[in-house]
Amino acid sequence: MTSITLSPRSKSINANLNLPGSKSIANRVLLMAAVAHGTSVIHNVPDVSEDVRLMLDAIQKLGVRVNKIGESVGSGSSSYEIEGCGGEFREKSAEVFCGNSGTTIRFLGAMLALMPGKYCLTGIERMKERPIGDLISALELLGAKVEYMEKEGFPPFRTTPYKDKFVGTVSISGKLSSQYLTGLLMALPILQRDMKIHIVDELISKPYVDITTALLTKFGCRVDNRGNDYIIHGGRGLQAIEYTIEPDASSASYFLAMGAIEGKVRVYNLSESSLQGDKKFAQVLGQMGAKVDYMQNSIMVRQQGNLKPVNLNMQSMPDVAMTIATMALFADGTSTISGIKSWKVKETDRLQAMYNELTKLGAKVIITDDSIQITPPQNLNKDIAIDTYNDHRMAMCFSLVAAYGESITINDYECVGKTFANYFDIFKQICY
Repeated sequence: MTSITLSPRSKSINANLNLPGSKSIANRVLLMAAVAHGTSVIHNVPDVSEDVRLMLDAIQKLGVRVNKIGESVGSGSSSYEIEGCGGEFREKSAEVFCGNSGTTIRFLGAMLALMPGKYCLTGIERMKERPIGDLISALELLGAKVEYMEKEGFPPFRTTPYKDKFVGTVSISGKLSSQYLTGLLMALPILQRDMKIHIVDELISKPYVDITTALLTKFGCRVDNRGNDYIIHGGRGLQAIEYTIEPDASSASYFLAMGAIEGKVRVYNLSESSLQGDKKFAQVLGQMGAKVDYMQNSIMVRQQGNLKPVNLNMQSMPDVAMTIATMALFADGTSTISGIKSWKVKETDRLQAMYNELTKLGAKVIITDDSIQITPPQNLNKDIAIDTYNDHRMAMCFSLVAAYGESITINDYECVGKTFANYFDIFKQICY
């Protein structure tokens, strides 16, 4: 296990940043381009991200021709030409390794289940604990045949050649993960007919679904949302496009948080018009007392006095809720974050992980299945080593302790490679 010790920041923070493209957007766009009709050109692909590399490897293994046509030096992003397969992968039999990438196994798994081939999707041991049953159940209503290879409702699994039942409406649960609905929305256009998806309960993390529907529209497939129903107008399938991926708003959260702690940080190519719901993270920093400015092509956050505690429902922004939980260490009072039950089925059980590591630092922490309450200590415990549980967001959010002014050791810090391999390089440039 490799560790990194971050000393207290040695200077006031003043940064203007161009960050790599969004992993969430990239894995949607790459897969849509892979099954589209025609050749797409996709810019600002964050191919230093492990999840994105897994998706690129997967579509190439399935017979999609991918050509790297340019690279942005130092940004960790590249441009790619992707020759779409027109709704049916050339390879009719393959085993695809998805690592611990939920977007890869859920989005690609939905696609493969509706195709005339035999496919096997696998991952690391943690992937075997990440449920996928609600998505598979919806696909089976359409005619897909899926065999779980180990545990019912969990990866790994196999698909067999699809036999369409020609149903017009399919139901799915949205209460555990919005990625199930996204996988279904992305897969259905390959059937080239209009379809309706009905959410049978609640839908968490809806802003991530909004990203999906906006991108489907760019690829020529209109999606209408009417309450708990999504209507897909997919008669032509997906059509190739040229597209530039915007920076990852979740990754930007750590740097914007540094601006709220001490100094000023401006992130370019993010704005109020961003596709990503996590663009609203800066508004939460505003509630904590920071000065926030949304400009035409950037977001700027400045420190403005001591941080205030918050009481928030973060169901629509569960990933950046982790950043707020760490920021609560530096606030003047007790903060409560709810709407985070999806934390338990992420890269690790994030509720338990955050409880463990915040407690190490001296905070009083209370968790339920859907919330976390953090009362900061008068002084943070010193010489603490944070365990990351192979979760990139654990590593990044606890780096904020050093930005605040206390030394911190991050164990297994290289897990940031899942989404942001050069995170600590940028962190050091800003803080030292």
